[in-house]
Amino acid sequence: MPSKNKSRGIVPWEYSIEDENYQIEPWILKKGKEYITIEKDKENKGFFLLQKDEEKRLSINAIQIKLTYHQLIDFGYKLRKPKIEFKNKSLEE
Repeated sequence: MPSKNKSRGIVPWEYSIEDENYQIEPWILKKGKEYITIEKDKENKGFFLLQKDEEKRLSINAIQIKLTYHQLIDFGYKLRKPKIEFKNKSLEE
C-alpha cells in the first residue's frame, strides 16, 4: 500500500531557470474545457494564487499548493506546455 506522505516529485515552480523543464508563471493545468491557473502571490510571500476558470482566486500556502497540484494531476489535469517565442529571428549586422 503506497504511502500518502511520500514525495511525488518536483512541481513546476521548483525548477530554476537553468533547468530544461523550467516554465515561467502562470502555470496552467487543463482538463477538457476546464483550466486552473497557479501563480505566486506577490502580496504574500510563500503563498500561491489558485484560480479555476474565471472563479475567485484563492491564496494557498506552499505545502497546500504542492499537494493540490499533485491531486489535480491525479484527477487528469495536464500542465500546459508554454509556447516558445523567438525574439531574435534573424541576426543583422
